[in-house]
Amino acid sequence: MTQMFDILDDGASRYLRQSKGSAVYHAVKRAILLRSLAAGQPLLEQQIAAAMGCSQGTVREALLRLQQDGLVTRRGYHGTVVSTTTAEEAAHMARIRLALETESARRAALALTERDVAALEALIARIAQAEDDHDGYALSELDREFHLTIFKIAGMPALEPILTRCALHVHRYTFGNAPEGVTPDRRIGLPPSAEQHRTLLDALIAGDPDEAAEAMRDHIETVIGFWSPDLLDTLRHDDGATRAP
Repeated sequence: MTQMFDILDDGASRYLRQSKGSAVYHAVKRAILLRSLAAGQPLLEQQIAAAMGCSQGTVREALLRLQQDGLVTRRGYHGTVVSTTTAEEAAHMARIRLALETESARRAALALTERDVAALEALIARIAQAEDDHDGYALSELDREFHLTIFKIAGMPALEPILTRCALHVHRYTFGNAPEGVTPDRRIGLPPSAEQHRTLLDALIAGDPDEAAEAMRDHIETVIGFWSPDLLDTLRHDDGATRAP
């Protein structure tokens, strides 16, 4: 029981301002992404409810959301466990993410409005604050929100759930393959996230679809390569094989 109290730190909720149910969701999600809860670990509703000071019904709702994310596996009467993201699955999802996001950048470069720019700039400011606070979970949430905002601008709503799932699991996999001494809270050697997203926004503002797509690809590959060089090598090998005559 004590271990669950220690693991379920919902400090990231200060960025998210959610209900109790969402606080439980983010606390468990944070623990999974940051590897405090390992793949295959059982998640007992009673323990989580006691740790979070809520009802088991609230926990059950949070676990259903996490199941939709693919972060937990519910086995009926056998309970719920943390799911696994394999290297092969991560590679497939990274390919899908690159394809979707480069296309969304092309479209967004032609559709961007002043209101869109203001929304993205506000997110960059929040990303910078999360970096200053060394809050890796909040930073990953805000990163995905930034990219999903671009996706919405591009007008591809039917594909949004696919991108959400792919981005989440690529983050999860790469966090688990960080260089020695690097954690999601201490990203030593990685260019500041706020600067990376500012570069991406500048490319969108320039209005050149090809430039925006290239900026998006560079950004995603830079981040993947920092956390998981092997995954980036796999993507580039596959890309080279696809382009070969």
